[in-house]
Amino acid sequence: MKSYVLVLSIFLQVFITNSLTIPDYLPERCKISDPKYNRCLLEAVEKAKPYLIKGVPELKLPPLDPLVVEYALVNRTVDNLVNIYAVCKNAKITGFASTVIESIRFNPKNLIGEISLTVPFTRLSMEYDVKGQLLIVPLRSKGFFQGNFTDTTFNMKMSLKRIQKDGEDYLQIEKLLLKSKVSDGIIKLTSKNPDLQFAADLIANFYNENPRLVMDAINPIYVQYTADFFRNEFNKGLINIPAKDLLPE
Repeated sequence: MKSYVLVLSIFLQVFITNSLTIPDYLPERCKISDPKYNRCLLEAVEKAKPYLIKGVPELKLPPLDPLVVEYALVNRTVDNLVNIYAVCKNAKITGFASTVIESIRFNPKNLIGEISLTVPFTRLSMEYDVKGQLLIVPLRSKGFFQGNFTDTTFNMKMSLKRIQKDGEDYLQIEKLLLKSKVSDGIIKLTSKNPDLQFAADLIANFYNENPRLVMDAINPIYVQYTADFFRNEFNKGLINIPAKDLLPE
């Protein structure tokens, strides 16, 4: 769920505008006139990745490993067997430093792009308060979550559109399609109320015994949340940067 922040930071680095204070250690932007434009994008991101992981204060980008998310709300329903209302606080995710950038493609003429990533291993810890239903298991628990996950893949396809603001062209994401899958994982839940630990163990044991079944069941919720959040956060950045600065000739 949190890897959208890594993807966002990568795209911002690739299309960063001259109006910001760009540190010298980051690679130059790629020009759309470059006949090997996509190769340039991939090389630029690879060079910038170590700095993005540590954080870039000049661009107000926080460290990505560990990544800290203070608050997240999930309220989604798939069907009668899968519905989740969860409040997550003080989440800490590690593992993004090992992210593999499989491919990046972007057509600056029709404003269509695609990026594929693989995160070999992530560790997530957070406070949680969850209610709902997960297949045969009722979700009623509040406490502390710990999880280890392997081989998370992301493929994002997006189309951008031009909009006008103050007589200037800007870009916004019009459509975004996300496919993502977690290969495997194991979790542990610790209830804030020791008397209710049984409910926390019931949820954790069901997941650990059936990780593929559970992850496939909640995948629509996970993908929708991630895509919506990414689109909103990315558009907040795009609306402040003129299109001519994002796509230099």
